Amino acid sequence: MEKIIGLIDAPFTPFYANGEVNYEPIEAYANMLVKNGLKGVFINGSSGEGYMLTEEERMRLAEKWVSVVPEGFKVIVHVGSTCVKSSFRLAQHAEQIGAWGIGAMATPFPRIGRIEELVKYCEEIACGAPHLPFYYYHIPAFNNAYLPMLDFLKAVDGRIPNFAGIKYTY
Repeated sequence: MEKIIGLIDAPFTPFYANGEVNYEPIEAYANMLVKNGLKGVFINGSSGEGYMLTEEERMRLAEKWVSVVPEGFKVIVHVGSTCVKSSFRLAQHAEQIGAWGIGAMATPFPRIGRIEELVKYCEEIACGAPHLPFYYYHIPAFNNAYLPMLDFLKAVDGRIPNFAGIKYTY
C-alpha cells in the first residue's frame, strides 16, 4: 500500500449564510493547497463538519474534490457516521468516484468503549471500499473513545486487509 509522504490538509467545508454547502470555492481551495506543496486532503472529518452533512452532501462534496484535484493529489474521505450502513455506503461511493482513501472516527453515539467494538466498527466500514486504504481517525475528545491505540493496532492486525494507519488527534 502506498504510504503518504508530505502534508495532508483537513479542509473546512464552505457554506452559504443559509447553511447550504457552497461547492464553488473548492477548486480554488484545492489549487491553493497544491500550489503550497500539500499532498492531499482529508475531507468530511471534524474540520469539514461531515457529521453535520447529509449523505448526499457528503457524497457531492467528495465528488467535487475528486473532480478538481490534479493526478497524484490524495483525497481521503471521512465516511464515519452514527449509522454503520451509511458509513458503508459512503465508503463504497468514495471507491466508485476514485478517492484515494477513506477514514472514519469512532461513532460518538452509541459510544464505543472496548477495543473489540472499535475493530468491528472499522471492519464493517473498511470492507465497503476494500481497494482503498482505510485510516482510523482517533479523536477521543469528540467521541469519548479513549482507547489505547497500541491495543487497537494489535487487534486490527489481519482483520482489516486495507487498514493503513491512524490519523491521531489526541
